[in-house]
Amino acid sequence: PKINFMQRFFYYRPFVFITLLTLSLSSFSQKKQLDHSVYDNWKSLQEISISNDGRFINAVISPQEGDSTLYIYDSKKEKELLIHRVNKYTLSPDGRYTVALLKAPFSEIRQAKIKKKKADDFPKDSLVIVDNEAFTLYKIADVKSYATSTEMAGHIAYKKAAPKDTAKNKPNKPADLLIIRNLNTSAEDTVKNSKEFAFNKFGNSLAVSVEPEKKDSTDTHKVLFFDLKNGNKKQISGEKMEYRSFSFDEPGNQLVYLATKDTSKIEQKVFDVRYFKNTMDSAVVIASKTSRGLPENWIFNENSKPSFSKNGQRILVGAAPRQTPKDTTLVDFETAALDIWHWKDPVVQPQQLSQLKNELRRTYTGIIDPNRPREFISVANEQMPNASFSDEGNGRFVLLTSGLPYEIESQWDISSKMDTWIYDTQSNQLTVIAQPVSGRPQISPSGNFTYWWNASEKQWFAFDNKTGKTIGLTQEIPVNFWNEKNDTPSEPGAYGIAAWGEGDKFVLMYDAFDIWKLDPSGKQKPV
Repeated sequence: PKINFMQRFFYYRPFVFITLLTLSLSSFSQKKQLDHSVYDNWKSLQEISISNDGRFINAVISPQEGDSTLYIYDSKKEKELLIHRVNKYTLSPDGRYTVALLKAPFSEIRQAKIKKKKADDFPKDSLVIVDNEAFTLYKIADVKSYATSTEMAGHIAYKKAAPKDTAKNKPNKPADLLIIRNLNTSAEDTVKNSKEFAFNKFGNSLAVSVEPEKKDSTDTHKVLFFDLKNGNKKQISGEKMEYRSFSFDEPGNQLVYLATKDTSKIEQKVFDVRYFKNTMDSAVVIASKTSRGLPENWIFNENSKPSFSKNGQRILVGAAPRQTPKDTTLVDFETAALDIWHWKDPVVQPQQLSQLKNELRRTYTGIIDPNRPREFISVANEQMPNASFSDEGNGRFVLLTSGLPYEIESQWDISSKMDTWIYDTQSNQLTVIAQPVSGRPQISPSGNFTYWWNASEKQWFAFDNKTGKTIGLTQEIPVNFWNEKNDTPSEPGAYGIAAWGEGDKFVLMYDAFDIWKLDPSGKQKPV
């Protein structure tokens, strides 16, 4: 009889099934089984950067163990460049250069650790400068570290180990060299005995502190200011002091930093705040422990970290109560040490110990006007420790918050509560917003409003910092602004805010599916 296709298929089906099963098992048996030996080869993509025009794309390809690789892609020419042993790099925003630290091979570093070599005898890193247009490389050996400005406008600075002195009677250990390099001309300037240095945002100004060793009689303590645009260098401080925490305004015309004459290793040093403008001959003391407005027994210390507001018209700097000096007449083996926790303590003992270092370093932010030296405007304090400045430090209003009164209940209630104030820098007036606010209040970008999500009421609120009026932003809208898929034993969070409009004229808020345009003053209807 004639056999059709379907009959043939069913006749041979057992044989086809066995054949396919055999091939499948054979193929499966040829695959390498996963174990710990393959984990080190797994790679991830990290440190991704894109130039402003989108032409150059950089990334680091990192294995679990071993040497990383820098990947540079030119999307215009559709070319790529791989540089091995790189895990730190900087791509200039204009895409012209890539600067990277070329690490010593992983295997060599591993062997040096096994042999317990001294740090000076470890394999040295190198600096590589890539011209992205031509994909050409320039390497500099024995580089310890490097730094660039945010915009990386033509200059970099790197620290290089000084050549070893082969003389038998070496008076001093060779100091590291700080080298400032012009990427466009390849010209370099060298500074010996550098301690700290910092660029301004655009890379046209640089500050360097010089602190020679005690036995070095060939150099002195000083601060150098480099005008990199015009190629000028100026000494702006020359006292034997410790200098740190350099910070420029954006254009690089103003500089602020800390200085102390106390170079001993005491627990807490007292610092002055120094100020320099590029039209001045030298830096001046703009604030100290005797400044007007600084609370009694408060000081500027190593954690003060001054900085400029966006427009450069304010200096924001932290101050703190002076800590009680340690009694050096007591010795450890004759002194009992106890950690005692009381049930009324605001935080439990392990948390106290965990937060101890941060609490000792805590400072409270205030304001210095560069045009009014020796005067300090105290903003945050021990009762209102958290300060949020509006308009990138330029704004009239400052939001102050404190969760201290609610620390005990936070041990069992994870919903945050904050006492909240608004400080007006023009009138020097402090206004209570609410005590407490259920949520984490924030100040709007231009500083006109304070806003927060009230988890218990599931609504957004805003406080007009000028009029003192509180507005319910979402109470009249018949949709939910809270996460309806929340599946935890706590109040649901909000979907969030998309953006604020220019001048805080409106705010865009998410619900589950839409974006709403809301007027924080409450005058316009939601859209």
